[in-house]
Parts: sequence; C-alpha cells; structure tokens
Amino acid sequence: MGGRYNNKKRKGGGGDDRILKRDFKKGKRENVWDPKKSRVPDAKGEYKPYCKENEKFEEYYKGQRIVPEDEWDAFMESLRTPLPTSFRINGTGKFALDIRDQIENKLFAKVNEGDQSIDEEGNVVEPPRAVRWYPDRLAWQFNYSRQQLRRLPFLESIHDFVKRANEYGSITRQETVSMIPAFFLNITPDHRVLDMCAAPGSKTFQLLEMLHGSLGEEKEKLPTGFVIANDVDLKRCNLLTHQTKRANSPGLLVTNHEAQHFPDIVSRGGRTFQFDAILCDVPCSGDGTMRKAPDIWPRWSVGNGNGLHPLQLKIAVRAAQLLKIGGRLVYSTCTFNPIEDEAVVAALLQQSEGSLKLLDMSDQLPKLIRSPGIHTWEVHTKAGKANSFEEAQEVAKVHPTMFPDPSYAKLPLERCMRILPHQDDTGGFFIAVFEKVAEMPASLNPGPKKLKGPITIKTDLNVVNDTVKVELTLVNTHELRAEREAIAANGGAPLEPEAELLLTEVRGGGTRNRQGGGSQFGGLDPILPVSDEKVIHSIRDTYGIDLAKLPLDKNAVTRTADNTRPKRIYALTDGLREYLAADHREQLKVIAAGLKVFERQEHKDATASEGACDYRLVQDGLHMMLPFVNRQIIHPTIDELRLILQRRSLQLPGAEDPEKPDRAKFMDDATKAEVNAAVSGSCVFVPRISAADASALPAGCSPEEIAIACWKGKSSVNLLVSKVETDHLLEKLGMEVNKNGPKGGGMDVN
Repeated sequence: MGGRYNNKKRKGGGGDDRILKRDFKKGKRENVWDPKKSRVPDAKGEYKPYCKENEKFEEYYKGQRIVPEDEWDAFMESLRTPLPTSFRINGTGKFALDIRDQIENKLFAKVNEGDQSIDEEGNVVEPPRAVRWYPDRLAWQFNYSRQQLRRLPFLESIHDFVKRANEYGSITRQETVSMIPAFFLNITPDHRVLDMCAAPGSKTFQLLEMLHGSLGEEKEKLPTGFVIANDVDLKRCNLLTHQTKRANSPGLLVTNHEAQHFPDIVSRGGRTFQFDAILCDVPCSGDGTMRKAPDIWPRWSVGNGNGLHPLQLKIAVRAAQLLKIGGRLVYSTCTFNPIEDEAVVAALLQQSEGSLKLLDMSDQLPKLIRSPGIHTWEVHTKAGKANSFEEAQEVAKVHPTMFPDPSYAKLPLERCMRILPHQDDTGGFFIAVFEKVAEMPASLNPGPKKLKGPITIKTDLNVVNDTVKVELTLVNTHELRAEREAIAANGGAPLEPEAELLLTEVRGGGTRNRQGGGSQFGGLDPILPVSDEKVIHSIRDTYGIDLAKLPLDKNAVTRTADNTRPKRIYALTDGLREYLAADHREQLKVIAAGLKVFERQEHKDATASEGACDYRLVQDGLHMMLPFVNRQIIHPTIDELRLILQRRSLQLPGAEDPEKPDRAKFMDDATKAEVNAAVSGSCVFVPRISAADASALPAGCSPEEIAIACWKGKSSVNLLVSKVETDHLLEKLGMEVNKNGPKGGGMDVN
C-alpha cells in the first residue's frame, strides 16, 4: 500500500525513513548507522515496549472531531491493542468457496471443541471470524497472543496454516482495511488499471484477481486488459514482482516511476492510452497503522502529515489526468489526518473544475462500518494551531490547499469514508471514490520535459488562408527520424490512430544487452518480441496450441538480447502488448512484464527427434497455459502423481535399471502407454481421477488445479516444480508435510 512512509525516498531510488523534502538536502546527514536510534534489549534479551501515549496526538485529533466525543476512549484503547491477523482467500468462484469451507469446518472449528476455548490463564479464546463486509466470507481475521500460540497447539496449527497457505498462494495476508479500495473500482476483463503506489502488492494481487475473476468458468479466454503496478522504489518493485507472481497473470506490468510523474503513453498514430480504473493509495504519515507499528507513537507529529500533503495532491492530480472519462479513481490513505485526507480531496475537486465527481458509495459493501468525511478541520504547525495560511507560513512551510475554505461547505465531502479502528477491530483508513466526467483543465498539464539526446529543429509548414505559416520545434533527433520513417512507410500520408498495435522492435532496456544503446533507463533488460517463426511454430506444433485462441505470435516477448533463441518467454494480454507497443518514446521503466510461460531447455540425449522443441512449460504459467495445450499431456493415476511429487523422478517404462530396484516407476498400463507416446521433452501431468479416487482431492478441486510440469528424458520423467509448490500439492493430496519431508503412503523421499 502507499501507506506509512513505506521506506521510500520521494526522489530517486533506494529507501529509508526520510519522509520530508528537507531530508533530501545534500549533506543533510551522514551515510552511517546511528546506534543511538536503535532499541537495545535488556539483560534478558527482551525489548522494552513502546510507550503508547502521545499528548500532541490526542490534542490534535480531539480538535479535528473525526471521532464522536462519546467514542474517544474506545478509539484510543483500540489504538493501544495489537492489530488482528487477517487474510483473504485468493481466487473466485467454487474453488475459493471450497477452500473457505475446508478451513472453516475443519481448522477453525477446533477452537470450539471441548475445553479448548479457554486458555491456561482462563481467557476465552475466540475462533477466527469472517470479515463481516467481505463478500462470501472469503476474508477472515483472528487475534491471538504469542503466549497463546505457543501454549495451545490448535491455535499454532491455525497460525502455521496461514504462513504456509500465504507462501503457497492459496491466501494473501493483508490488513482488513487494505482490502476495501479494490471493490470500488468495478474492474472488468477489458480494463486498463493503474496501481500508482503499489508496493508491497497485496492490493495489486486483488486487482489482478478481479481482472480475471469476472471471466467466470471460460477457461479458454484471457482478459484483454492489464494492471500496472507502479512504485517509486526499485527494491520495492522487485518485491512487487515476487508478491504478484502468485497471481499467474499475463496482464501484469511492473514499472518504476514517481507516481506524480507517471508518463502519458501515445502511439505514433495518436492513440491515447488512458486508464479505466486507478488506485491512488498514496504515501502518508500512517497513524492509522499504529496497532501494527507502535514505533509511530513516540515519533508522531503534525509535521509528518503537513510535509506529505503537497506530494499527495500532486499524485492525485496526476491520477485524474491519466484517467479516461467515465473511469474511476480511488484515493486512499492509512491515516486519520484530514490534511492528508479531506484537504487533498477538496483541493482535487476544486482544481478539476468539475472534471471529477465525488461518488456516494454508501450502498456499496453495506456491512462496512464507516464514518463520513468532514467539511472543516484544523491546521497545526510546530507552533500550534494556525488560523490562516498567512499566519502559518510565518512559522512553518505550509500550503494554501491544507486550509479549509468556506466554499468546501458546498462540496459533498461527507461522501468520503473514514474507517476507525474501534468500530470493527481494524486499522485506520480513508477512502474517496471519484468518477471522471470531463477532461482535466489544461492549466494542470505538466510542462514540456527537458529534451535528452541529440536535438534538432523540426519544421512544419501549414497553409492557412493562402498564408504559409512556419512552426519550428525542438525535438529529439532519433524520434524525428522514426516519425519520418513511419510516414514514409505510410505512403507519405499523415499517420492515423492504429487499428492494432504490434510489438515489432526492441523497447526499453537502457544500454544493457542492447546493441547501439537504448532508452533513458540503464541497467534493465530490454523487451523484445519473440519474432522467430521457428520458435513459435515449434511451440505450436509440440503442444498443439491454436494461435487463434492464444496468439503467441503476437503476444510473446522475451528479455533476452538474442530473440531468435530466447532464454525465457513471457505471455502478454492483447491490451498489454498494445500498451507496450504504443510506448515508442520508451518512457516506461519496465521491471517486469507478463507471465513466464516457457523456458529454454535444450535436448541433450540422442532420443530427441530432429526439430524437437527446446522450450519447456514452466509451473508458474502452467495453469494459464493448460486450457490451450492439447499435446504432451499425460494422465497418471493419483498414486503415480503422489509418487513423482515425492520422488521427483520416475523411470520410463522399459528403462528400469535392475541394479537399482528401489527407483520409483510407473505402475498403471494406461499411463505407461501415454508416457511412451509422448515425445521427449516437456510434458504435463494431469491426474486421472476415478470414482474411487475422488475423495483424495480437496472438495471442488479439479484435476487441472493440481497439474504439474515435467520433463521426459532418456530414461526417466523428472519433476519441474519447486519444493514449496511440491509441498503444497502433497498437502492437497492428503499427505502430511514437514521440514523432514512428506509423510504417508509408506514412501521414502530421495
């Protein structure tokens, strides 16, 4: 989430705890660690708890009147208690509901069994509860102390489940309030979605689920839209890539830009790419997260929010400019502070001059307890309460937009939503939802950027009323040459918006792995289309893929410099391919794009036939690819599937080694026939489930959901699945897994 500083610099890369503009002055502080700022444990190795008192905090928020007077004590008491652990079940439809039923009826039900609902100190142990407003009870939360987790085994099993399932990708650990914004964006499969301040990625994961989820059970259909996960910090972009990888989506693009300067993308022919939905979860002072981050208590001051207000407004304005007419913008923070909340919303509405409409969302998520926004608030500086901008600027750096204006009484600020922690045992949060009804005023448009690279003068001649007018413009020489080449290729006619945009050349990548240099962003691999027909046709023929249904000839890219022999191949959605192709000025700093679906693995044995495909299916992209794959599919029995997951290798029929009788092998004749019929190389195991085996699968789990990628070699079939994913699949199949390996079935693990 944009949230509490998030260890981001506001300018450039890297990350630390500096949050105000003054922190970035050259020489402001030495680049050395100050041990005085670290907490020191006592003789027992324990840390002194933070003091959860701050008189200035209480004085400030009592004056803001965001909490009813009769609820103040409950509000403060809630802030001093630990935040519950919360998670949501990933996915949609029957599979997600079946996971919910399993954990609710088998795991959580143990809390109510016998005397287990009382701990050793006589406290009642409440079972996990479903988040009241989340659809279909697919989000849960619980609040157990460390002592309870250590002493009560049935609680420890719940805690272990959450850790493992989060790692496997079945659930996502996420703050309850952080789950709210995505529901207000109304995402459909064709939408272009931008998450402007996306790290660490839990909201982005939600957005990707919504992009795919509305397709329902149409397995041979992919969304045409995409989600951009952007963050200012390069390290956090790498975290974003890791966190969102579990979504297995070809519609993901991770970028590294300052949100307030996110670029406009316009194709050579003039096609504009505005967004249908934008999530603007801005960096904030983060006092709504005090329950999970008690270190905020002693550090809180009015200066934190005041310092971030200008940046928050810039990001919100930029989001509104990037939004298409009819699109939705959600602005959110994890702070109670009206300077960062209503003040930004009011300034945005005023500056938009009617281009934005603040929506009433009271009929959405009706069980969500929320407080309305306020129309007036106080502005404080280090000198105390300031009654006007003129008064405040004499003692502190403030901005006019921080102060409430009498005209704000006419703005529907009550449509904003503030989530208070004592109302439903959550963190604090603020949300405002906008719809764009007209283009933003031209006066807000950013000025021309400083030109880079070789510069030349572009001359345009126009005849108006028999008068020749000459217009001279400074442009980048390479861009001018490319524009003229495009016009020449168009028969000399002016360029028009393209009906379809294709990736035909290298884009991005700076100077690394790119002949002749590259874009403005050095140190990143370029993105290249997989244009070699031999590669695409080899994949098509080997796996029986219909390119009309899955157009890899258009939507496959690589980040390998030699795109005739790409090391990895990534699939894109149609919309993402067009968006990247439109970026002819190479303004996007791309960290990750699409979903990895193939990896090069050349045949080394003599059994490989001439022209064999050197590209294997990878487990990360298997579930997206499986509906389109019609060859190289093997249907083992459920016992054989368990066996290869445990042993990671099975001997080929007829290649058994008599000197190694303990090596695992296929047992079923039908499976042996399919293995022998498959060509050497990559193959997929999709279990054959008989009526007797149906109980071996989790309720509602289809065979395709436990499919695995394998490699048929000279004498064996080998598993191509990570250890973590293997453990997850074994658990699904009823095998007990621990750090020493899986148990059950009487099989040893190599």
